[in-house]
Amino acid sequence: MKKTLLLPLLFTTLLVNSFVGHSQNKQVALTSFWVSKHIGFEQLGGSAALAASIASLSENPDFNLQPVLDNFYKTFTEVYAKNFPFDLVAEDDVIKKEEYINYEGRFNESDDADRSKLFQRYLTPEGYKPLVESLFKGEKSNQMQMVKMFDGSDGVMFVSMGYDFVKKPIPFTAGVRAYVKIKVWNKEGKKVFSINEYGTSKKTVAMVGGIPIMKTETLLPLCESASEKLVADLGKKIKKVSAKAAKKL
Repeated sequence: MKKTLLLPLLFTTLLVNSFVGHSQNKQVALTSFWVSKHIGFEQLGGSAALAASIASLSENPDFNLQPVLDNFYKTFTEVYAKNFPFDLVAEDDVIKKEEYINYEGRFNESDDADRSKLFQRYLTPEGYKPLVESLFKGEKSNQMQMVKMFDGSDGVMFVSMGYDFVKKPIPFTAGVRAYVKIKVWNKEGKKVFSINEYGTSKKTVAMVGGIPIMKTETLLPLCESASEKLVADLGKKIKKVSAKAAKKL
């Protein structure tokens, strides 16, 4: 009889301890999450013709990176978030906060006038701001504004994905490299950690006169494959960095 009573008691104790431990986890507000449709071209040179071609590509309705964004956000919040030494603040507590809704980024990157249009450069999950880290360390920087806005949290996080053209060994060809930046600041505005990860497409696109062929049916698969490789490798990096960063938050 004593053993029968002991098992439920032991189970209850473990359950309570588990709940208490989880409830004491620190919380970080995910205040920016976006994918840029602009493909960088520093490795290929900075000709005006190339810049114009890339601008036209980003405005092309067929260059649809929304599925990439959706998959990245789902994987990040449902899988990768479990590896952080903190919990993410509930989404609604971030994007439905009146101060957040009314906030305008320091570089006008969060102007929502055309957010519903596909040709907008920054794609975000509904309600999020595509904020860019301010290089200067001041009270008016994007990151410090978020720290103050979510002062009830232990920190804030910015997540972004973008693309660059990269040179390939085969002459007159280029590849696409996807990159992710994840940055967390604590409640004092000090950077806790920064993750920069990359993934490069295996396939290439031909170049004519130093300019990649800007056909969406060619470039979109390259961006998708680079993104898939990046997202697949990112989990390992998060585990390593998170373990070291837990004490800094």
